[in-house]
Amino acid sequence: MSLSDTISAVRKRHFALPVDFALQIWQRIPGPISHNLAKARILRLIFWHLAVDQKPGFYIEFGVAFGHSMKSALLANKFAKSSQLRVPKMERYFFGVDTFEGFKSQNSIDSHPVWNSDAFTKSLQVVKRRFRRFRRVDFFKIDATAFGREDDSEIFRLKKCLNGRTAAIVLFDMDLYEPTARALEWIAPYLQEGTFLLFDEFFAFGGSMERGEVLALQEFIAKHPNWILRDFASYGAGGKCFVLSKKPSQLNSH
Repeated sequence: MSLSDTISAVRKRHFALPVDFALQIWQRIPGPISHNLAKARILRLIFWHLAVDQKPGFYIEFGVAFGHSMKSALLANKFAKSSQLRVPKMERYFFGVDTFEGFKSQNSIDSHPVWNSDAFTKSLQVVKRRFRRFRRVDFFKIDATAFGREDDSEIFRLKKCLNGRTAAIVLFDMDLYEPTARALEWIAPYLQEGTFLLFDEFFAFGGSMERGEVLALQEFIAKHPNWILRDFASYGAGGKCFVLSKKPSQLNSH
């Protein structure tokens, strides 16, 4: 081997060392952390987009778990402003809905090897303590499969809080078909053109379109043909974000 070849080999080896080191660090980051960081990035972009358009509306998430998404949303809204560009901060209400007791579904279609326990759940009291310093945040202990019942006091309280308001962002993080389908239909009256819909496990269940969140969304759009889903972004380990638009009128077609 010539001297120039030896020098080139040494340089390549030295270049590979920092790359290998970075990969060792990056690939050791736990999956849930990398996913939540990707979701935080998307929420930052969405809240900035809403602030630029000065689009009003509340933020609501179905499936709170530890509250990581809620914390990301609150911080994203806080910093979605720019004095230089004259984009003022928008005041919003934030609502979190969860059983705070684990996954709930009686539908056999929702059988899953991981999403079947309380491993993803924190108690309501613990989550509330995490957000005790934040204003305009409220949590509701609701089993989403109960949406549609009139005798649930927490559903009644949530409905009262949402009265007269529209949704800017709706995050579905219940992973399963049945609770997602029920929550989608329940929140329908509060949707507006420009509402962002996030589905945190959109590509779950081995890619099947006949299970999980993707099935719930397909059925919802079939029931509400006046809405069009516009693809906004994918994120993390299987999350998907859409923005709602109204179907153009035939009279406005060219």
